[in-house]
Formats: sequence, C-alpha cells, structure tokens
Amino acid sequence: MNSLCRQLTVVLPLLVSISIAGCGGGSGSSVSRTTPTITWAAPASIVAGTALSSTQLDATANVAGTFVYSPPAGTVESTAGTVMLSVTFTPTDTTNYNTATASVSLIVTSETSTATVDFGTAEQTIRGFGVSEAWYGSMSNAEITALYGMGSGNLGLSIMRLRIAPATWTSSTQTADTAQWTTELGNGKAAQALGATIFASPWTPPASMKTNDSTNEGSLSTSSYADYAAYLEAYVSYATSQGVTLYAVSMQNEPDWNPCDPSGTDEGPTGKDCYESCLWTAAQMDTWVANNAALLTAGNNPVKLIMPEALGFSSSMSDTALNDSTADANISIIGGHLYGATPYYYANAVNKGKDVWMTEHYLSPVSGGTTTSIADALAAAEEIHNSMTVGQYNAYVWWWAVQSSTSSEETELLDVNYNPTYFGYAMAQFSRFVRPGYVRYNATSTPATGVFLSAYGGNGHLVIVAINSTSSAVSLPIQIENQTVNSMTPYQTTSSAHVSQLNAITVTNNEFTASLPAESITTFVQ
Repeated sequence: MNSLCRQLTVVLPLLVSISIAGCGGGSGSSVSRTTPTITWAAPASIVAGTALSSTQLDATANVAGTFVYSPPAGTVESTAGTVMLSVTFTPTDTTNYNTATASVSLIVTSETSTATVDFGTAEQTIRGFGVSEAWYGSMSNAEITALYGMGSGNLGLSIMRLRIAPATWTSSTQTADTAQWTTELGNGKAAQALGATIFASPWTPPASMKTNDSTNEGSLSTSSYADYAAYLEAYVSYATSQGVTLYAVSMQNEPDWNPCDPSGTDEGPTGKDCYESCLWTAAQMDTWVANNAALLTAGNNPVKLIMPEALGFSSSMSDTALNDSTADANISIIGGHLYGATPYYYANAVNKGKDVWMTEHYLSPVSGGTTTSIADALAAAEEIHNSMTVGQYNAYVWWWAVQSSTSSEETELLDVNYNPTYFGYAMAQFSRFVRPGYVRYNATSTPATGVFLSAYGGNGHLVIVAINSTSSAVSLPIQIENQTVNSMTPYQTTSSAHVSQLNAITVTNNEFTASLPAESITTFVQ
C-alpha cells in the first residue's frame, strides 16, 4: 500500500508563515482539519516606554476564534531594539480548524526625545478662554458659577461674549430701545463679578439702518454709517450704566456669511434657520472703521474694536483695513471664526501690533450623538493647542455655553444639568490654569506623533499642558529652562477622570518625566 504525504505552506505578509502537514493512505487520503489564515501587518515603530495595545496587537483571522499575544497588551517596552510579537490563535470550531500561530517584528526606538519648555522665551499674551451666551436669556447663578467659577467641577472661563440685539434706533434723538440689551448684559455682569472679561458682537445693525430694512441679510446703508457708530456707542454707554465694563466691541459677526437662502425662505443652505445677519465687503469695513470707529475707540467710554469676525478667519476681510493707516489706528483686535478653517499665524495683524482672537467655533460629537466622550475632549484640546501655538491667538472663545435639551446634539461646554461635557473638560484643562495676562512660552510643540505640548506662565505660576491623543501611554521627558522648578501638580482628563488632581511630581534638576495615559489631557501646574 502506497502512502502519500503532503505539506502545504501558507506564506503571510512580512515573513509570517504557517505550515500545514497531513498524511494519508492511497487515493482516499485527505487533510481532516484546515489551519486558519492569520493576517498581521508589522506595526509602526513605538518609542521606548510605550505600552503595547490594540494598535500593535491587531491580528485577524479568516475564521472566528480567540487570540493570545506574547507579550500581552499593557506590556511596557522599555528598551530600544527589535521585539518579536507572537500570537496563538484558537479557532472556535476546533473540529475543522487547527490552532495557528504567527509572529511579527516591532521596532522600538529610543525614548521620546526630551521636550523642552523655555520659560525665558515669551510668545503671546493670553487674554483668556471663554464662551458666548448669545440668545440664551437670563442665566442662573448655578450656570454662571459652573462656567466661570474656579472650584473643582467649574470650568474657570475668563471671557464672555454677548450679543448686541438689534434694538430700535431713533435717528433724530440718537437713542436706542435699550430694553433689548438688559438681559444679556445681566449675564455679563454676573460673569464679570467672577473676573470675566466681557465683549459684545452685533449680528446685525437695526433694520432701519440697512439696505433691505430687515435684520436678516442686506447691508448697512452708507447713509447710516455715522448712526451705526452712534448706536454701538449707545450700547457701550448703556452697558456702563448697568455695571458692565466692556473690554471690546465687534463691528459685525460674520460679515462674509449669509445664513439665509437666497430665495428668502426660512431655511439656509446648511439647513439652519435664517437668522440675523449683515453682509459687508472688505472695502466697506475699511471705510466704516476709518471714518466712524473713533467714536467707539476714543469716545466717552472708549473700548477696543474687534473686526472682522469672518466665518473662516479670512484675512481678506481685514487686510484692507489693516493696510489703511487711518483704519488701522482704530483696530485693536482681529477676531475670526474657525468654521471650515484651521488656526494659522496672521502675520499682517501681529506685525501691526494687533491681538488675534478666535471668537467663535464649536465641534460636534465624534459619535454624532447627544453625548460627548474623551475623543471629543481630545479634538477640542488639539484645536485649542493649535490656536495657541500655531495661530498664536490671544484668546479662544467657544460658541455656546449650555446644552438646550437632552435630545439635542451636545456641542456645548455644559450639559442640561450644568455639568461639564467633554468639550468643557478640554476647555477647563486650559482655562482654569492659564489665566488672563499669562504669557505663552516656547515649548516643543509636538514632541512625538499624536502628543502636543504648550507652556504658560504668570502670577507666580508655571503651566504645561500635554495632550496624548494616541491609544498608547507615553512617557515624555520634559526639560525646563530659565526657571527653577522643584515640583508640579498634574490635573488630568481621561475617559474616567475629569480634570482630576493627582499627586505632585518631583522635578529634579529642572527635568521630570510626564506619564501621559492613552487618550488623555494633563495640565502640570507649579
């Protein structure tokens, strides 16, 4: 009786191979069980000190079963070199399938390069972090405290953005129906009592001043340019009478955006309701600022002028005025929104001595649902980081404060019960510790892929904010220059911790190693 032995070799990517052997007699022999195919691509290299996770241990098989890895998840690879990762796969169906094994190599590079924080090299001055209360109505003490309080669980915001409602204007007497402004100024007064800086933005001039006699769409009539300046000055004066000291006033919210459908229906091109708006060109803004804004900036109650608050932070809306010496003299702050845009360094504004503020933006939950997660905190924190380090903005202001209902998309800083959302936690990692008047200092902005670092100081405190957006823990050495530091206290947000204070870390010879959990934001405070 002749026997037949066969061997089948399955070659997998990256030198992974599995051999299947079977022997049988005569023409009726067969292989009784099949060995599954394992697919496992060599993972990207990691730095020493990184714990293994599903990012590296991600083998798949063509049948159902379980994987057992060696070394297992959570193992910290502390030595540079090449590590062999192996896996044993046990199929659920052991009658028809064999157990299989595979291995890949993982390159471990030397420890993450030491991040440097230089407290001797100052960048921009920070005015604060804030939120808008436009259209909200009267805010309760609990809401104001949750937003502007400095206690545990509070966000510690330092800026409030008010809406200048389009009050009726009487040109003959140069007076406005100030009752339209009272409620929101009340919110500003309460926030101001907790130390907040207050500024205000109009979504539209009064309808009587516009080309279409409507608070929606249209433009400011050239014949009303002087009246509009007087109107804004009247708002500042009324705010003062109500106990609100305005830091700045904007001339227009999003002058380059028409939220209404061109046909005049109630739905705009993004599906949003048509709302207050006024369209300006860059040339029109330049003319108004040059000829009329001095009434605000040098009048009886002088305030700083913000412009243009363009939808996508478009420099084309403000360059004309900045390049006009007469208009430029009246501008203190270039404001902009990040809808459809990312933070960038606005050299023309900075070179002309202007503050640059991000005055409105929000993000939607990554899940698309009605609650937020750590992924949303990381997305918001990275945008704030880029606003501070790339854009070198002096202020960052979120769109809206409190979620309106449990069924609405949670894009605000507080939920309906006034508890912080993950967007709020991300903001608090900056706003509670980086206070108005602090200075951002030079630091290694991206010391490792997915890790972001920024540093601040003021009022005797030093602050370092570290974001680890990766799925692996990172040990980051940080060297401090031009300051003597002996210890720093971390405050941390993860999927299970919310701006939680941790034990102080000893700093030796001005250097310490920051332990950054996967998907975390950590603020170190001295």
